[in-house]
Amino acid sequence: MIRRNRASLSIRSDAYSVAEITAMLGIEPDESGDIGTLTRAGRAGRDVAPARLRHQRTFWSITEKDDGESRDDETGFAALRRLVNRVAPNAQALADIRESGETVLWWSGDSDSVQGGFVLEADLIVDVSRLGCHVYGTAYLDDGEADGSRADQ
Repeated sequence: MIRRNRASLSIRSDAYSVAEITAMLGIEPDESGDIGTLTRAGRAGRDVAPARLRHQRTFWSITEKDDGESRDDETGFAALRRLVNRVAPNAQALADIRESGETVLWWSGDSDSVQGGFVLEADLIVDVSRLGCHVYGTAYLDDGEADGSRADQ
């Protein structure tokens, strides 16, 4: 079952600056960069392709995390639910931004077993659809090797 999870809203835009996106959404980003500014890789001095050293499009992102503190939530989507609730009043602004860019919801969850069970509740599906964002997800599974409990042994 998913025990910890993270969700982010990432925006990439050709038309808006970080300041404009922030004003449109009324939310300060956790990470951001205007076109031409150094990316995280650029700031770290990594040896990567030149196009990865500076933002080619404006980047704006917020993240919610659930490290298991939502004990009453066994869906595996507590962070996504909080993120969606946070940005729900701004669905129209996201649609406006999407006309010249992209808005993506990212979700990842850490399972406590070799299965990544979760429950995507109907009301959350409806709320995500109102935002108009694609959702990309990954479940990280416990391989069971640390305690020797692998089923195939």
